Amino acid sequence: MSIGRSLTISIAQRYLTIGLQLLSFVIIARLLTPEEIGLYSVAVAVIGIAQILRDFGIGSYLIQERELTDERIRTAFTVTLIVSMTLFLIVLGCAKPAASFYDDERLTGILGLLSINFLLIPFNSTTLSLLKRDMRFGLLAIFSILASVAGTASAIGFAFAGAGYNALVYSSIISTVTLVLAGAVYRRSEFVLRPTLVEWRRITGFGSQVAFTNVLGHIAINMNDLVVGKALGFTAVGILSRAQGVMNLFHRDMMGAIKGVAYPAFAEASRRNADMEDIHNRSITALTAVAWPFYGFFALYPLESLRFLFGPQWDAAAPLVPVFCAAGAVAAIWSLAMNMTTAMGRVKLATLSALINQSVRIIVLVLVAATFDDIMPFAIALFGVYCFQLVTIYTIKQLACPTRWRTLGVGLMNSAALTILSLAPSYAVYRFILTAGSGIDAMFAVPLLAVCVAVSWVTTIRLIKHPTLYDEMLPAHVKRILLYPWRPDKGMH
Repeated sequence: MSIGRSLTISIAQRYLTIGLQLLSFVIIARLLTPEEIGLYSVAVAVIGIAQILRDFGIGSYLIQERELTDERIRTAFTVTLIVSMTLFLIVLGCAKPAASFYDDERLTGILGLLSINFLLIPFNSTTLSLLKRDMRFGLLAIFSILASVAGTASAIGFAFAGAGYNALVYSSIISTVTLVLAGAVYRRSEFVLRPTLVEWRRITGFGSQVAFTNVLGHIAINMNDLVVGKALGFTAVGILSRAQGVMNLFHRDMMGAIKGVAYPAFAEASRRNADMEDIHNRSITALTAVAWPFYGFFALYPLESLRFLFGPQWDAAAPLVPVFCAAGAVAAIWSLAMNMTTAMGRVKLATLSALINQSVRIIVLVLVAATFDDIMPFAIALFGVYCFQLVTIYTIKQLACPTRWRTLGVGLMNSAALTILSLAPSYAVYRFILTAGSGIDAMFAVPLLAVCVAVSWVTTIRLIKHPTLYDEMLPAHVKRILLYPWRPDKGMH
């Protein structure tokens, strides 16, 4: 399957998943309190460290391995199973100490239930990694959509039934069960693999470095929830998570879809000795063409967007949104660099990058927690850390793939122009019509402004001839729609 087609399927699946998540967020944010959502966020942050270790970098190994044998696949499954069962026992043992640390006994039950996922995931993880390696994103999309539908429906159903924060816990388990069953129906998944540890040194040598990188990243990403939960309480965590959640609609959710395709695509390109820097620069140019207008929209209309998505009880998060969006815009520039480096087999450089950047992030956020009793400094600190990462990541990337700064700069300038011109008409509508005493509710204003930005973006990308519009990675049917929106039957030149 081509990169363009794979990316189209992956993003389409992610959009549907995000749509389901938004539906869940919109409803659940009105059924649960900030304190309940904050409690669940802290539990996820705690268990997430074990969740990252569960994979142990084995998925990344299977995707990039040049000579993949049956014994290596079976060993990968066996190591995953051993690690997952060990983590299940560790999480159960740590549930009560975690509850004591946060002085809330409810965490014991939440962590105990969430640990069930560790017993389920190993029986499908190898299959999912092999499907990614083979660029079978159509099948992966079906699996993911089924899991998302099951998770969203159960979360909403349990929330309506009065389950409180447990609605989110039950949803997580049901989503995992659905994903495992889908893989089992496909080809009995890992149930047909005979355990072996013949190739354990080769697999754990690569996987342990990826796991170390992922754990550092997870700790750093969730440091806000962990530190704020202890210093300022669960309500502050809820407010912070909703503000950062707006940024994560792209930084985490959409980038998850993009990276899911980018990593196997980078690995395949590396195996055939392609021009990796050219692919990277084109990818960043395309990424910022979408990411920057997205962040710009929410930075311009934070209060209206939060009310549209989550309701007025989250108004306190509005001042944080523009800062997080600025951080996300910076992150878009470096988001694929270490992804590419790992796919090239230079996992030690990715580990070095994580060690430096995530250590700095953790230290900075802990210092902020010790110094301030407000949540705004956390958002500002994150922006500063992301700017620091921009410098360090590209410095380390130079060792694997020297950057062509002029080419990258031209691409970013095109995306900046696209962003400004796309947002300008909607801001004029907002400033001179919607705020001029019209009294239009956010439920109507936000979709109106979003449509205005979308129309402006489609028009502008053609007028300025953004490089992505003519990139071979862009699917042909998307090019036809963007270049000839009124004549879809016209051929490409």
